[in-house]
This record gives sequence, structure tokens and C-alpha cells, in this order.
Amino acid sequence: MRQRILQATLITVLLSTLMLGIPLAVSWLSIVQRDLSNTAWEIRRQTVTTIDQRISRGQPVDEAMLQSIVSSPANTNLRFRVTVTMPGQEPISAGAPAGRNATTASGPGLHSDIVTVAIPQSEARSQTASAWVLIIVASLASLSIGVSVALWQAQRISAPLARLTLRAEALGTGRTRAPWEASGIPEIDTVAEQLANSGALLNERLEAESALASDASHQLRTPLTALSMRLDEILATSSEEWVREEARISLEQIDRLTSVVHDLINAPRSSQRRTPGVVELRSVLTQQSEEWSPAFRAAGRELNIQVPRTAAVWGSIGPLTQVVATLVENSLAHGGGRTQVKVRRNERSTVIEVSDEGEGIDPRLGKRVFERSISGAKSSGTGVGLALARTLVEDDGGRLELLSESPAVFGVFLISAPGDDGDDAEDAAPARPSEQGSVMPRRRGRSGRTGGSERPHHRP
Repeated sequence: MRQRILQATLITVLLSTLMLGIPLAVSWLSIVQRDLSNTAWEIRRQTVTTIDQRISRGQPVDEAMLQSIVSSPANTNLRFRVTVTMPGQEPISAGAPAGRNATTASGPGLHSDIVTVAIPQSEARSQTASAWVLIIVASLASLSIGVSVALWQAQRISAPLARLTLRAEALGTGRTRAPWEASGIPEIDTVAEQLANSGALLNERLEAESALASDASHQLRTPLTALSMRLDEILATSSEEWVREEARISLEQIDRLTSVVHDLINAPRSSQRRTPGVVELRSVLTQQSEEWSPAFRAAGRELNIQVPRTAAVWGSIGPLTQVVATLVENSLAHGGGRTQVKVRRNERSTVIEVSDEGEGIDPRLGKRVFERSISGAKSSGTGVGLALARTLVEDDGGRLELLSESPAVFGVFLISAPGDDGDDAEDAAPARPSEQGSVMPRRRGRSGRTGGSERPHHRP
């Protein structure tokens, strides 16, 4: 800031000096030459008068007479040469040589004589040089004054701006600041006042949201605990296999809901990102198959999940489960035909592809489906689901991409984790046991993983 103000001021003063100094110097030179020409004609007039008086008195016109004109007190500060040419006589001259480009005044006298007065060019240069010296001194003085004013103005403006920057940084970190001291610059003081008002409003909103989150956590904890205890009781006492299976799946969903509420409440308080760990995809996708298969069967559709027996990735089990659930639910709500979840992996990366046989995504949306508030034209959703899913994946070092618009294919790219690669044969993840007597998988303990998803309506 200081450097820019100083440069701007110096450039302005320099341009002003050049724009004023050069025309002034040229004008001064023209004035000096005009004055010297007038002086030459005045000396010639005096010489003509003197010659006329001497001839009237019968005195000769000689060099001594001309030298008295050159040496007269009125002309001592000026060098010039006077030349008189009488009829039939040699020219008579007195004074300093005129040289080339002299300022001359020549004309006939009263007795058929020719009188010429020549002032050397050096006289014009000497008088002009003094003017140039004055102009240069005035220019240097202007530059000095300009630098002083620029430094003072730069300090006056940059210091309040630096304090305003520190105040804005403190507002972002939540630290309290002392009241703003007026800087004397109305614009900066107005910005500081508005910044303080915005900070106060932001703190009020954050406190209100924090209180709301705490209240919601408290209000949800009791009914979720009661529901979980009720399902545990059903699981322990029921003799019907399908009832026990439904209770087990419901318990896992409650665990995920509880974990989601906990993460949403604690996320604003945490200043560090979560640390990814090793996640076994088979367990995650098996749980998703069990959770979504009934909904797909009710819709007359098929959910097919294929995953290697060993497929470990780096990530967080809760967010990854929520991402897969978002993509599967998105396919159920807006896709068609069979929905397939397939895992492809190599030593470095693993891709979870979710596709269906529906019409695909509106070409007008394209890859904008990951933007917040972007949803299908026939949808009433908020369009947050896919945007949130992409954020969750990126927080663990992966990425979520739209691989194909028609049919719709989404890919979750993750970093492969070390594991037993001896058996990578793919098979379908176990689905919810049917009434034909499939063997019910052993109930998994509650892991507290996050899950649940808001339905991302993005297809027409």
C-alpha cells in the first residue's frame, strides 16, 4: 500500500513538472529572444540619433563614437556589436563579435547610412540558462514535497488498513477484539463498523445453532435409546427368524442415526479433520444390501451388489456408508431397472461403481449434479445429497465422479489399503434373507458407524 501510494504520487508530480516545466522553458526562451530583439532595435535607434547629431555639428562618425555607445552605462550588462556603413566609406564597427545566429536589428539612417546592431546568441543562452536553473530547482522542490506528502498519506492510510486486516482475521478465528479506534478516514471506519456488526450477528447465529444442536441431541437421545432397548428386547424374545432379522437391521440403522447426530453436533467444534482408517468394503456393502433390498423388491426392482471377498480401502466407515447409501437411494428414487453396485480394484486404487438401467441424467444438468441446490426438474428435494457425498469422500482423500450420464453411472474412487489379495473373486453381497429360508447372517454388533442420507433428487 505504501509503495503504491508513493509511486502514484511521484509519477503525478513528475508528469506535472514535465507538463508545466517544458512549456515554461520554451516560453521563457521566446520572451528572452523577443526582449533582445527589442533591445537591439532600441540601440540602433540611439545610434541613428547620435550619428545625426554628430553630422549636424560637423563631427566625424568614427569607431570611437560607436565604442562610446557600446560602453555607455545603459548597455554595460549587454554584449553587442554596432556596425555603420556610410556612403562611399568602409563599414565602421565596435563591440564584441556577434558570431552566428545573432539577434540583429538593421536599417537605413537619416544620412543614407546603414546601421546594424547584432547581439550574440550567447546572451540569449545565458539568460535562458538562469530560467532553466530556476525551473529545475522548483521541480526538485516539488518532488521533495510530493515524496513527503506521499509518505505521510501512505502511513495515514496503510496503518488503519493493517489494523482492519487484523480485526477481520480475529473475526474469522472467533477471538474477541477491543473496540475500534477511529482512524479519521470515514470509509475505513465505516467498513470496520460494519465488520463489527457482522461479527456480532455471526456470533449470535453460531450460538443459536449450537444451542439448537445441543437441544436436538438431548431430545433425540432419549427416544433413540428407548427404541434401541425395545428392539433389543424383540431380538432377544422373538422366536420368528424374520422378526429377529428386521430388528437387527433396525438396530443398525438406529446406531448409524445416533452416530450421525453425534458427528453433526461435534463437527463445528472440531478443528481437525478425521483420520481415515482401513475399511473392509464387503461389510459395508453387505449392510447396504440388507438395508435396501426390501425397498427395491417393493418397487419391483433388483439390487445387485458385487464385491471381492477381500477389498480394503483407506477411509472412514461411517461417511463411506453414508456415501454408498446416498448413491443407492438416488438410484432407487430416480433410476430404473436393475441397480448394480460393483467394486473394481488394483494395488493403488479401488472404485465403487453404482449404475442402473434408467433413462439417466438430464443432459442440461450434466456434472452440475454435485452442486448444492441442483436437483431434477420433477424433484422437490434440496439437491444436497450428492454434494454432501462428494465432500465426505474428498475428506478421506478420495473423489466421487459421474462416469456416465445415460445410463447413470457414479464412481467412488478410494485408496486401496493393504489386505489379503489371495482371493479376489467377486460374488454377490448377501441380501436380506427371503421367505424361502435363506440362512440369516450372524448379527453384527453395533459399530456406531455413521449413515443415513438425504435423498439427492437430481434426475428429471
